[in-house]
Amino acid sequence: MTNTTTEPQDPRAPEFLEAAADLFKSRNASYGSSYQSTGAALLHMFGGRIPPIVTEEAAQRLYLLIMCLIKLKRYAQNLGDGHKDSADDLMVYAAMLREATHSGDEQHDGS
Repeated sequence: MTNTTTEPQDPRAPEFLEAAADLFKSRNASYGSSYQSTGAALLHMFGGRIPPIVTEEAAQRLYLLIMCLIKLKRYAQNLGDGHKDSADDLMVYAAMLREATHSGDEQHDGS
């Protein structure tokens, strides 16, 4: 017996790819291609050489630092009016980075 009812099908790979392309175009129109210069900015921050990451904790801190960099870059691209979402995100990532930072407190004078 053949099912003659028409049931909506779940999206297939081509539909996912089309939606992803549309999302990329929309985000790229809003934020530009900042991903293309993030690597250079990161290397510049570290003087041309990213230190070796040998622990999960260091990898976590690097990830959070990169997220802060991305949010700073996005804010800088919208400097004229600012970008509240990026400022809020930056605050959150910076707080997470502070939480993940366990050394150096004794060297900081609080200023």
